[in-house]
Amino acid sequence: MHPLLATSKLNRAPISYDVSHLPSPHTVVDRVTRSAVPAHTLGQPATDPPTLTRLVLRSHKFPWPIVVNAGCSNSYKKKTVPKFYLGETSPTTPTSPASGSIQVSCSDVLHAVHGTLAQAATPEEWDALGRGSHAQRKISRAYDRRCRSLGGGWDGGIRRVDWLGEKTRLIGVEVDKDSGSNVGNLVFGRA
Repeated sequence: MHPLLATSKLNRAPISYDVSHLPSPHTVVDRVTRSAVPAHTLGQPATDPPTLTRLVLRSHKFPWPIVVNAGCSNSYKKKTVPKFYLGETSPTTPTSPASGSIQVSCSDVLHAVHGTLAQAATPEEWDALGRGSHAQRKISRAYDRRCRSLGGGWDGGIRRVDWLGEKTRLIGVEVDKDSGSNVGNLVFGRA
């Protein structure tokens, strides 16, 4: 993993990012200095060696995988006037010099995590927790807290991010040695 995202039992990643907010210079910061993580750092490959197609991230806090496709952060950006670049790719899209393939960037990871967790929970996901279960009550409290802090959003319903409860801050990504090189485990902490 890129040092920005890499975490382990012994070392904590320098990133501080509350996944309930869209990644931006205001929300993706250094956990010590609280300064924005530079765009050129976010554009670097998320893994070493670089992952060329997709990366799968998991967490014990929710049942679905987060699939990070190379270049996906570009699809989350606001579309305005098409940009023209000399050459085949934009200057911010990391590519493999040998193959010209797009690599999974740190920005791709953050946008995929936010995008997946911002989705509304499905009735099947909710029912799988068990009617009136402790998990449903915990998620309901998180939904209530989130909507109160935003001053609204009740009509949007429970979102996947509510599965995290109060632990919506991305601490980092641990490499999952048992699942192969393109799988990582997300680690979250209190926001």
